[in-house]
Amino acid sequence: FFEPVTCKPPCRAILNPYCQINIRGKLWICPFCLTRNPFPPHYKDISNTNQPAELLPKYMTIEYSLSRPAQAPPVFLFVVTCLDADDIKALHDALVVSLSLIPPYALVGLITFGTMTQVHELGYAECSKSYIFRGGKEYTQKQIQDMLGLSTTTHAAPRASQPMPQQAFGAACFLLPVQQCEFQLTGILEALACDPWPVADDKRALCCTGVTVSVAVGLLEMSLSITTFLNTSARIMVFAGGPAMEGPGMVVSNELKEPICSHHDIKRDSAKHYKCAVKFYEGLAKRVSNNGHAVDLFTGCLDQVGLLEMKSLPNSTNGVIVLSDSFATSIFKQSFLRMFNKDDQDFLQIGFNVTFNTTKELKVSGLIRHAISARKKSACVGKTEIDIGQTSAYAIYLARRCRDRPINADS
Repeated sequence: FFEPVTCKPPCRAILNPYCQINIRGKLWICPFCLTRNPFPPHYKDISNTNQPAELLPKYMTIEYSLSRPAQAPPVFLFVVTCLDADDIKALHDALVVSLSLIPPYALVGLITFGTMTQVHELGYAECSKSYIFRGGKEYTQKQIQDMLGLSTTTHAAPRASQPMPQQAFGAACFLLPVQQCEFQLTGILEALACDPWPVADDKRALCCTGVTVSVAVGLLEMSLSITTFLNTSARIMVFAGGPAMEGPGMVVSNELKEPICSHHDIKRDSAKHYKCAVKFYEGLAKRVSNNGHAVDLFTGCLDQVGLLEMKSLPNSTNGVIVLSDSFATSIFKQSFLRMFNKDDQDFLQIGFNVTFNTTKELKVSGLIRHAISARKKSACVGKTEIDIGQTSAYAIYLARRCRDRPINADS
């Protein structure tokens, strides 16, 4: 166990086989910024025949198990629909199992939605307490901040090995370590019921998916930025039981006589809500990607849920998409719980936030993958643009392993 040899700030690139080395001067040159860096004292015996593993071409991938704790714990924000009683029960069972698989120091939060959006305050132990947002209204980040009582004062982020203060800043009310809120969260999930708002015979049950995802994005933006968690590992896990039927991002109205748009409607440009919904979700996807977070979509519905309109959310953040007829199916349960698989060293195999840059020797035309541009213009940008281009840096969710023990939480 030893720390990786890194370039000087702000580059911080890690010693690798592509670095130029000066054996006599005990120096190495960073391929990204061309900075000359001295080798640390424990590399004093380096020679042409005695080189560390980081410089050997056969070791292209090296993982470091660090003795220091992670700078910030991973965050899982569950966004749960409340439309069908059977699906709610199945979702409850799956979520309770997932709590036992998530590292105990990881932060979790809960938002439920139907006609309205409810942000649950997990830090209030006396009874179930939630903040209600109207499903038919679009909220700005400032409005979400004011309604949730989140302060803009910056606070130091607690380390993964440290418990969250019981009476702390506003963000701690909504995002708490699993080990502190598991009982409270389980109780809220057990009490979940179908949306109480009445539904007429000729109407669909209202569902405000767009507003809910917007509130979830705003909650993480404010909660994590005021605790210096911005760009930390966070996932918004959306469980949708039907299409959005009111508010921003709606894909069909609640009138049963209005069918959801078909492929032919989109091709003929006659889909009533398609363009507005796509624009809304693309705007959210850009915000999520810029924050370094991911959005996962789990659907349990026989009908369409508007996945075409929402596809930018998982695509731009490298989230996952799971389509199933119901949350009671084995396809959903197995796929969801597989998100928390661990390897033989007890690491979560889930992907987390990564930003990667290109070296100055390359001209980058673009990237064909689920990622988003970091909008970094440099001499490395090629003239020909292919897919995601005009940048030399990209934000993407790659494999980063999170250990169940805080002492080695950062790899």
